Amino acid sequence: MALLRKINQVLLFLLIVTICGILYKKVHRGTVLRNETDDDSETPEDMEDEIPVVICAAAGRMGAAMAAINSIYSNTDANILFYVVGLRNTLSRIRKWIEHSKLREINFKIVEFNPMVLKGKIRPDSARPELLQPNTYMGYLDYRKKTIKDLGISPSTCSFNPGVIVANMTEWKHQRITKQLEKWMQKNVEENLYSSSLGGGVATSPMLIVFHGKYSTINPLWHIRHLGWNPDTRYSEHFLQEAKLLHWNGRHKPWDFPSVHNDLWESWFVPDPAGIFKLHHPNS
Repeated sequence: MALLRKINQVLLFLLIVTICGILYKKVHRGTVLRNETDDDSETPEDMEDEIPVVICAAAGRMGAAMAAINSIYSNTDANILFYVVGLRNTLSRIRKWIEHSKLREINFKIVEFNPMVLKGKIRPDSARPELLQPNTYMGYLDYRKKTIKDLGISPSTCSFNPGVIVANMTEWKHQRITKQLEKWMQKNVEENLYSSSLGGGVATSPMLIVFHGKYSTINPLWHIRHLGWNPDTRYSEHFLQEAKLLHWNGRHKPWDFPSVHNDLWESWFVPDPAGIFKLHHPNS
């Protein structure tokens, strides 16, 4: 059970949701795939304009993944292909949730995540501190270690939140970013460069290292974060209406109680056909 929990935590960080590009693309739905078997209906033009969105459906937070899919699909005319990733024992549940709900019209592929790819890359103490998200590199990396000092990155350097990023996948492959991240994950197993007592769990720290000096910021409205930090802190309704993407990072998730602005999240919630994932709100 502990291993499964760790794998689900890693899944939440290691997969990229490339949705911000939707704002800048003027593409429209044509004849697009609605399931995984209609490959002949896709034209070269459709393939060129297709926007891949990778969503992790971790077992305990599958309802969050479905709400995100519903929100994206309902708010764009772009040709979106959802890659829904989960462990083998969750795949049938993912398919049932999509095919027996309002999501049945989406264009999707289900991808099995093989935990063996993490062998030798995460420490036994790996965890995901929900509330510990420092603003500088000092909070993520152990600057007592020579390997970290040799990076030449000032510990006071501002960190970034990789929970929402847009990636150029051509450059990602060209620069072998996955290999670079795995290298630092393996180094951490050997040298304990960023233990679970530091911020960001097992994936944020290697991303901060690999992407240092290689990223640009996105419009802040595309990542309104910290909604899950404090159930007593609220944004104005006008501000939230202007926002493009809401992130309930922190302990207080919108499907639980207490939480803030859960009405916005609940408007995209897709009930679980299996009845496993439920809302825990006083009035739900």
